[in-house]
Amino acid sequence: MSHSAPLLQVQDWGVVIYNEACVRQNAMVQALLSGRGTNALILTEHPPTVTLGRRAGDSDLRCRDGEFAQRGVTLQRVNRGGLATAHEPGQLVVYPVLELPVRDLRHFTSSFLQVVVDLLAQYDVVGELKPGSPGVWVKGRKICSFGIALKRWVTSHGIALNLHNDLSTFALIVPCGVPNEQITSLTRETGKPVDMQQIKEQVVKLFCQQFGYQPVYGDE
Repeated sequence: MSHSAPLLQVQDWGVVIYNEACVRQNAMVQALLSGRGTNALILTEHPPTVTLGRRAGDSDLRCRDGEFAQRGVTLQRVNRGGLATAHEPGQLVVYPVLELPVRDLRHFTSSFLQVVVDLLAQYDVVGELKPGSPGVWVKGRKICSFGIALKRWVTSHGIALNLHNDLSTFALIVPCGVPNEQITSLTRETGKPVDMQQIKEQVVKLFCQQFGYQPVYGDE
């Protein structure tokens, strides 16, 4: 990739409380909108959390609000699109906070999901896309959820890809409004352990290839 490619700052936040990640993303969005920010790709994991998108309601939950805390799960309403999804350690969450180079949300969505499909292919897993339903499936089982927020063509939120998480938090919700949705992970599909760090590196490489960025790490 040539050095004339636009730079994309890669930030690995490790495991971060979901709400803190939202606050940090929002600050980065505001910085970009004011001309002070840098396009960034954030890699993170969250403690057990159920998030409800703008269109989600009580019918998307399989238990009452109070039960989430008893199970050690945070329940959070968020400003991204979509319905209910779940986060837990071992799931890789990828948040691009960037000004869209092509002002076409559909193009961005399909290109971002293609990154996931290309990643899975490196593990001999065939990722499937469904028209009108953002996400990635494997043999009909959902492995990656997708939901972004857009403010004056600056994106936040992103994808949640199940790698080696135990999937127990998903039992508390109706995933993305589909009651009989089966959820899977890369470990379940391959029967092998996966290396989170290696996958993070692969995601960065594939994302930058797909969108034409040159990655920079930390404060480079």
